Formats: sequence, structure tokens, C-alpha cells
Amino acid sequence: MLRFNQLPKHFYPTLRSTRPTLTRSYAQPTSSSPSTNSNRVVKPLDRPSLKPSQTRERFGNFPPPQPPQQPSSAANAITFLAATAIGLGAYFYQWNKHRSFIPGSAGSHGSREGISTESWTPVLLTKITPVSDHTSLFEFELPAPTTVPITSAVYVKDDEIQAMRAYTPIHTAPDWQVQQEGEAGDQVSTVQLLIKRYSEGQVSRFMHSAKPGQRIEMRGPVLIWPGSRQDLEKYDHIGMIAGGTGITAFLPIIHSALSSSEKKVKISLLFASQNPSELYFKQDLDQLAKAHPDQFKVAYAIDRLPTTDGSDAWDGHVGFVHQDMVKNLLPSPDSEGSASDDKFVVLVCGPESMVKHVAGTRGMSGHEPIRGVLGDMGYQRDQVFRFPN
Repeated sequence: MLRFNQLPKHFYPTLRSTRPTLTRSYAQPTSSSPSTNSNRVVKPLDRPSLKPSQTRERFGNFPPPQPPQQPSSAANAITFLAATAIGLGAYFYQWNKHRSFIPGSAGSHGSREGISTESWTPVLLTKITPVSDHTSLFEFELPAPTTVPITSAVYVKDDEIQAMRAYTPIHTAPDWQVQQEGEAGDQVSTVQLLIKRYSEGQVSRFMHSAKPGQRIEMRGPVLIWPGSRQDLEKYDHIGMIAGGTGITAFLPIIHSALSSSEKKVKISLLFASQNPSELYFKQDLDQLAKAHPDQFKVAYAIDRLPTTDGSDAWDGHVGFVHQDMVKNLLPSPDSEGSASDDKFVVLVCGPESMVKHVAGTRGMSGHEPIRGVLGDMGYQRDQVFRFPN
């Protein structure tokens, strides 16, 4: 049986505008050859034009079937532009979603004197200090003092390919220039970032190829976790699990909690890394633990013992983070509501694979269920915060 689009064209009637006239094609046969399109003559029917009601009766409420048409290049272009607009809209939605109002910051007032959340600002790279084989400390001079919250990040951009990456400013570096302290954060004139070079990391490769005296585009700061000094004092115990350069997110919190005179918030830190050379700022952390033995405790873990001499001197944990490490140091998931009635939170920051192993995938929203080691131990979503990578 023939389908509609297989019928010869002369079968399809056409409706003219205003007063439609039904037409039909008649072939003019020849005696020697079959009918072809070249010898057809179109003649109007010898009867009145169909009224609209008669047209509906014959063809229903739909026009006569037409052969399928391929989308034009203009339609394809419109579809592409629409998809691009949707993608850009989703990107900027996520950007604004994770931006937070920072009282006293340059970005919150739209000032371009310091770095801003509203635009990229070229900042001067003044110093690079290697701290391990693949990691260096980069120091930048800001155009003007800028308020940097305790738990915040700044974005650095590779302007050649327009790729950006968030890094946490370090508050406890020896030459950290604090000009004015406040509840919202510290007024600083320099920013120091700890950056590890990854072979697949475009921004990290760009930064490790930069030289002092070069200007790097920076944007921020953006608030990552509501951890002002007042927010920290809501807790009795703050547990931390850091992996590699993820320690930078916790240094400002530790520094602020130990320097507060209002409340002695207990801090417990489990710092894990691949090898001892990547336990960054270990000497500083040990000094803080020695100076505040009742308030700050720290334990270390490495994936495997080093093969070089001196491996016997290692007295920390060996292997990936597991439940025994957590039980011996961090607040237990059922400590809230117990006789002690301590309010606590466990913070996790590090490489994506480490965060997934410890607490499960963070996801775009940051509200995914707690899984991994902490999930198996019974920690709930409101007891754990996973810092974005």
C-alpha cells in the first residue's frame, strides 16, 4: 500500500489562498512511451471551488500531507545559538549561586581598587617559593587592601584559554600582611596561594610557568562556608580531614579559632597525603599543637612509607583514611545530644578522589548524601561539609 509521501505529486490537491480552487494533474499519454512529468498539463476541475466546510470534510482539520522537509541551515544555527545561550546561562547561574555577599569586601561595594567579585583584576605576582617537587607558594600584591573572609576562595584565570580555578588564600604564612581584623575577615594587601602542578590541570600548569613580575588575573573573594569568627564559636568541636593542598582551606579556620579570646573551640585535624613531603606546613601545625595542647590536636597519614632512608622515623598513620583514624581523633556522629551536648561539624577538603573516599561525592549542590568512610560511621549531612575542589 502506498504511503502519502510515496504518491505522485499530481495526486496532491492544492488549496489557493482566499478562495481555494482544487486542481488535479492529468498526464498526456503517448502511444510509444509511458507518462512522464514533462508532458503533464494541469487543468482546473469543471466544478465550483470547495468551501472551507467542504475542505474540512474532505481533508479533516489538517492540511493535506506534505513530504518531509530537511531543517534549513538557518534553523540549525538558531538551535545552536539557543543551546549556547542556555549553557552560558547555567554557567553564570552557578557562578552567582556560589557567590556570597562579603561585608566590607571590594566586590560587595563594586569598588575596583582591590580585587572584586564583579570583574577580573590583574594582580602582581611578586614571589614564588617551592615547597615540594610539584608544589609552590605564590605570593601576589593586591592593588589595594581587600577583605578576605576566613573561609573564602579567589579565582585565578589563564587568560590565554579563558580557564579559571579557585584557590584558598593562606592566612598563616609568615609574611601574611594583616592590616585590619574584623568579623567579616582580614584586610590584607597580599595573597598567598599554594598551587600544585597537575599534568592535566591547565591553570596549575599556567601558574607554574609564570614568573615574578607577571600580572595574573584574579577575581573574588567568594565565601565557601559560613565560617566567620562568630560562626566558628557556635561549635564546641570542629573536626577536619584534609588531603594534600586541601589543608589551605583549614589554615585560616585554625588560626582564627586559636587566636579567639571569646570561646575555646576544640580543633581536631587529620591530615592525609601521598608522602611526607606533601604534608604542607607540618612544622607550623606541630608548633600550634604544642602551644595549644588542650585545644588543637593533629594527626598525619600517608599512603605508603617512603622507600628512601628515614622511613623508620615515620610515626604517623600509613594507608588511606579509615574508620579507626577518625574514631581516635574526630568527634563521633552520636556526640550531639549526648550528656556532653557538644555541637560539632566535620569539614573535608582535598582532591576529588580523596573526598569521595572519605565522605562521598559532593556534587554541584553540595547536598549529596554522606557516603564513604564517614557515611559508614553514621555521620549525617548536617554534620559534614565538603569543600568544593
